Amino acid sequence: MTEAAGNRALPGFRFTYQGALGILLLALIALFGIRQPVFFHPEVLLDSTTIVGEVGIMALAMTFIITTGGIDLSVGYILQLSAIVFGVVFKNSGSLALAIPAALASGTLCGLFNGFIISRTKIPPLVTTLATMNLFRGISFIIAGTNSYTGFPEGFKLISTYLVFGAIPVQFLYFIVFFIFFHLVYSRGSLGRYLKGIGFNENVLVFSGVRTKRILLGVYTLAGLMCAVAALVYLGRLSAAKTSMGNDLNLQVITAVVLGGTAITGGVGSVLGTFIGVLIIGVLRKGFTLINFSGNIFNFTLGLILIVSLIVFSVLEERKKKLRKPR
Repeated sequence: MTEAAGNRALPGFRFTYQGALGILLLALIALFGIRQPVFFHPEVLLDSTTIVGEVGIMALAMTFIITTGGIDLSVGYILQLSAIVFGVVFKNSGSLALAIPAALASGTLCGLFNGFIISRTKIPPLVTTLATMNLFRGISFIIAGTNSYTGFPEGFKLISTYLVFGAIPVQFLYFIVFFIFFHLVYSRGSLGRYLKGIGFNENVLVFSGVRTKRILLGVYTLAGLMCAVAALVYLGRLSAAKTSMGNDLNLQVITAVVLGGTAITGGVGSVLGTFIGVLIIGVLRKGFTLINFSGNIFNFTLGLILIVSLIVFSVLEERKKKLRKPR
């Protein structure tokens, strides 16, 4: 589940880790299809990408954060707050030209706030974002209470309900475009190396003249912006901004990243793995719906996947250490 695991075969295996994830994805499709043959229909399979569009957009940014050894527990509530801001501004102005920038700005400011605290203090990201998670949720309730905001124009709804070529959900295309961008930045640019370096040993980069505080500030701010983008995608699909949005998204986002091969301890990761991890979550969610499994079983399964992924990573790391020891 490391970056190296994505580039070469794991010891004892013929496949790369991301290749193994791809096989797992196909196996899940086959299992659900055997149980419910309708699952094999292209429109049903593609619909599984619709329900994870916002999760995928946030998970790509979370990959950057977890690679540094950090984490952001507030992403679901940044999405929630951005959606509420969009709803309030649109209700009072009737203008998408004002509501969309307001939502993007609110998400970006939330991410900037997280990044400023984490990069300028020694407070761990886990503690920081646990606190800001409740802060952002509290602000959402102060603004909206139990109200929900609806009545968005049909043109706005098209950003998440339009089917490209009559079959491909537009959310999936958003996810692919963002995936290409994040993958190129992570694997081809210097930023990816710096993110891994921060995760391995930030002090080494500092002594090398790399401004790690600025990088940390940037990746958390970027995550906030991506949460706001995800909020707009989410609103286009559900057409209602309310304070229950985003409550269950943190687990999905973190599970997709860790399952994809990004080490929770930092230093290694895979944007490609995150992409496949998101698709696996989409297939699980759609499959469980078709076989009438409750949302509680889905959340239980995600928790189990996250625990197993962490254990597998720990075992692989210990095995690598033993292989490196001179004999």
